[in-house]
Amino acid sequence: MKKWISFLIAIAVIIIAFFIARPKLVENYYQKAQAYSDSANYELAVNYYTKALKFSKKHEKSLLNRANAFYQLNKLDDAMQDFSQVISLNDQNAEAYFGRALIYFQKDDYERAINDLNLAKEIKTDDADVFYFLGFSKSNLNNYDEALNYLNKAIELDSVYAEAFHQRGIVKANLSDLEGSVQDFNRALELDKDNLDAYQRRVKYRIDKADYRGAIADYDAIINLDENNQDAYYQRGYFKLQIDDYQGAISDFTRSIEIKPNDAKSYKKRGNAKAAMANFDDALIDLNKAIELNPADFEPYYSKGMVYINMNDLNKAQASFTKAIGVKQNYSEAYYMRGVCKAMQQKYQESITDFNLSIKHNKNYYDAYLGRAISFGVLKEHEKALADYDFYLNHVKSNGNAYLNRGVSRINVRDNKGGCEDFQKALELGVAKAQEMLNMYCSNIQ
Repeated sequence: MKKWISFLIAIAVIIIAFFIARPKLVENYYQKAQAYSDSANYELAVNYYTKALKFSKKHEKSLLNRANAFYQLNKLDDAMQDFSQVISLNDQNAEAYFGRALIYFQKDDYERAINDLNLAKEIKTDDADVFYFLGFSKSNLNNYDEALNYLNKAIELDSVYAEAFHQRGIVKANLSDLEGSVQDFNRALELDKDNLDAYQRRVKYRIDKADYRGAIADYDAIINLDENNQDAYYQRGYFKLQIDDYQGAISDFTRSIEIKPNDAKSYKKRGNAKAAMANFDDALIDLNKAIELNPADFEPYYSKGMVYINMNDLNKAQASFTKAIGVKQNYSEAYYMRGVCKAMQQKYQESITDFNLSIKHNKNYYDAYLGRAISFGVLKEHEKALADYDFYLNHVKSNGNAYLNRGVSRINVRDNKGGCEDFQKALELGVAKAQEMLNMYCSNIQ
């Protein structure tokens, strides 16, 4: 009997000792888990949080931090379960609502994310992160006015919140506040120079303002952050073309091709840059490669036509423009240039046919009216020529040669006064030959 009493007493002592020691065991495992979590060793952190929870299933801090560790390991379902359990234990735990909202956010369930973020906001009213993610979620639901208000609050609470400035820039762009948008992207980049997306979004504003040098600077930064960004090389090359930096453009298109060897548009643009430098043979090689890679693109055929004109090979130029028209049947520019080729070969009636087609597909393609006027003038159909010159000069008032040619047609229909006015205007615009025409026809006209 005494043995049984002694045994029971021993068991009782062990049980009492366990209950006394258990909180210490829980805290010990929890602290080890925290140390591993702080060093980003989330797998081991989860193991020790789990050990702590074996001794205390309702240990709120272990559940919450294990949920965060699961989230870092992208084990979203496990994290969701732990966050929800924390909330069932303590419905005033703002961090648990916030963590669960981030999981809903990852799953593109913005409505539930907003619901949890609102609950977190009611508990903790001064958390900039909560307002930021509310703004982010509302933005993804296209509720830009509400998103703007939340992001304003996030920035009010944290004036160096780079992500909030970035997101507010996106929202302002969607609200058509482009000036405000670029100011926010500028601020985001001041705070975080490695924000690739902010550069990419700001460059759109630069383009809208025709700030090509600014766009190039932004692509410089993008390439510094991502040296194998093929599109960035292509875009930077494109904008170097706009400022006539042809050698720089060629270098960028070459790098674009190295990264993506079958990029037809890089070959096309490099061909254009080479043509601008009068490197016509190499330009044709690139343009032919672009056509080989993408025969449905009409632009390389047109560019080839322009190259052949510069090489004074009008037959090949005409053939290239014809191919361009075969791909794009309403290609006004190609009809016009084919008409120019025919006019240069003294096929004036045929050129008029092409100018007519150019105008048919684009009634405001003014150069086609001028081309047709010149051909009519050569054919001595001056009344028709004058109608086209009038239309052209009503829209393009700075072309001195057009005034000179209209003056000739006016003289031919015996409108000497009008002809002399045109010669005078041509002279004012720098056409030296106009003085000869003034001397010949206008000496007796006051």
